[in-house]
Amino acid sequence: MIFDLYGTLVDWRSTINSFISFYAGNEYTEKFFECDYREVVSYKPYSQILAKCLGEVFREAGILYSQELVESFILMFTRSPLFPDTIYALKTLQKHGFKTAILSNTERKLVDITLYGFRELFNYVITAEDVKAYKPSLDAFINAYRTIGVEPDNVIHVSAYPQYDLIPASKLGAKTILVDRRLGYSWPLKINSLVELTTYLIDL
Repeated sequence: MIFDLYGTLVDWRSTINSFISFYAGNEYTEKFFECDYREVVSYKPYSQILAKCLGEVFREAGILYSQELVESFILMFTRSPLFPDTIYALKTLQKHGFKTAILSNTERKLVDITLYGFRELFNYVITAEDVKAYKPSLDAFINAYRTIGVEPDNVIHVSAYPQYDLIPASKLGAKTILVDRRLGYSWPLKINSLVELTTYLIDL
């Protein structure tokens, strides 16, 4: 079972929204996410993408910013809070013998901070830095499956984002499940929380 991290297990939107709203205004938050999606095309360290998109937002807002402010933003991103259903679901899946992995559009030094204290709940943690490709590129998924040693039809991919995760994973033959994090997305198989996910999987 492969999970997206930021937005699915960890609430990065609340962190980014609070930071950008404080310095620029909440009307600029979505501009950051639009930039993020636009930039994850060819590989470069994700910290550079975070810096670029924050800079783009601040310039549009007419705000002067410093390297210290950018570094503060990146560190806050890594410390984004877990959704309340994350740990319970992962522990339950582990108890029932499911193998779990993360495939994340980030880099190792950032994800290690985010996962501090619950890294042991995953059998594999794979970042864009490891596979040298960003989701939704199929290469990110193909290289991740190769690293894990699994065929796509033996994978269940869980994410809050069809565009980053579920569409490409399904193209390769993986089973896909949307976790509804109130972002307005639909998908053939949608669950309302990770608690509901555990019930669904254990009852299969």
